[in-house]
Amino acid sequence: MNKYLLLIIFTIPIFSQHTLNRSEKITIKRKINSVGLYSDLDFRTTDKRGLYYRHLELGATIPLGKTWSTSLQYRSIYTNNGSTWKLEKRPKALIQKTLKSNKLKWAVRSLQEYRIRKGKDDALRNRVRIMAKSNTNWNGLTPFMGNEFFYDMEKNEYNKNWFVLGFDLSKKSNIAPTIYYKHISDYVDGKWMSTYTMVFKFTI
Repeated sequence: MNKYLLLIIFTIPIFSQHTLNRSEKITIKRKINSVGLYSDLDFRTTDKRGLYYRHLELGATIPLGKTWSTSLQYRSIYTNNGSTWKLEKRPKALIQKTLKSNKLKWAVRSLQEYRIRKGKDDALRNRVRIMAKSNTNWNGLTPFMGNEFFYDMEKNEYNKNWFVLGFDLSKKSNIAPTIYYKHISDYVDGKWMSTYTMVFKFTI
């Protein structure tokens, strides 16, 4: 089956949602000896608000043996509430374990991020992510899915969840495209609220 037809099949249910956000990401990766360096740019928009979010993240990943790694990261986030842009700073640290089976590659990650926000108290949040990616390139597409749990240490509650489903596309001219759907759930005033985001990512 043609890979473009697969992409159309994948995106039809997404564009049928009532509320759809968009995210365009560019990630640049380089390696010095065994240390991986990267930078990540993300721009998020909605039809109603336009561009409401942007961030720049820098990080370094260090292997700890064959299946473990750790990473130190720093993210500057700008969000627009309709009139002004607000800055949030997030130093982060994570540890990750990867596992391989015949059909899938698993990655389990625990990330701690310290949120420095103007006008609010600083806060610590833990994020645990489980990802599974196919070992098979399926006609130019490599499917993956995952879930990330957010635990707010300040409020002492699990109050955000991300579910993702998508494909890595074959690399061309040193650019690796990825497209995925993100279902975001936020726990607000005693109930879960959902939003939907279509993400287009290019890794260089």
